[in-house]
Amino acid sequence: MAMDKDKAIITQVAAKIAADLVDKAGGPSEKLGEFALLFPSINDILMDTIYQMTVTEAQAQNANVVKMLTDEFGATEVSAPFTGVTIVGKQHGEIPEWLIKACKRDGISKVYDNRDGLTTNPKRPH
Repeated sequence: MAMDKDKAIITQVAAKIAADLVDKAGGPSEKLGEFALLFPSINDILMDTIYQMTVTEAQAQNANVVKMLTDEFGATEVSAPFTGVTIVGKQHGEIPEWLIKACKRDGISKVYDNRDGLTTNPKRPH
């Protein structure tokens, strides 16, 4: 049975998202294993959300996937207080006011604070 065009596109998007989330440092077996875990979850979330899964069911499923990814990769989310901008990963000091204003102006709600890498690569923009 052939998949309709819309579902095929959604499946391709899910595959791309899963591929982007796979840890690039591992070997082929590890990468394939991670992809095999990520792809079905992401595909199910997209399909169910687009094809009328209830909001409560979608939120519960999303929370489960976020927990799985957090447990797998040891990620933590840190929020900058009162800014409306979420800092993903480890926050290294105060967030500059210009960055908060630029995020609000451009509608950005999450940023990565990677200022700790400036010592190893000082040519990066500040």
